[in-house]
Amino acid sequence: MTKPESQLKPNGRAAAAMLAGMIGLLVLGIVQTGTVASSDFSAFVFNVGKAWVPSAAGIGPYSGKETFLLIGWLGSWILLHFALGKRNVEMKIAAIVFIVGLAISALLVYTPFIHFILGR
Repeated sequence: MTKPESQLKPNGRAAAAMLAGMIGLLVLGIVQTGTVASSDFSAFVFNVGKAWVPSAAGIGPYSGKETFLLIGWLGSWILLHFALGKRNVEMKIAAIVFIVGLAISALLVYTPFIHFILGR
């Protein structure tokens, strides 16, 4: 027996957490594509990571990529938490958006695909 919608606990916080993780990974994919496309952007990303990650010189721009991932994830989680936190969200739609976003982010970190979209 299912409860009426008025008695269900809001699931917006769960959807916000799930979608924020996907957004963080999309940011990582976009930054990865940008670093492959432009050496100037790669240097900028490296400097961002070098600003706060100890021994960042040993891993290059990866430290900056992870910095952007963390900013995208945490920032979107905060925004989505306040936007969706007290709502009931259709989890099927949130799951579809999540899966599509993960697929896109996986393509954006796959170097042969990046070279394909950049025409190299």
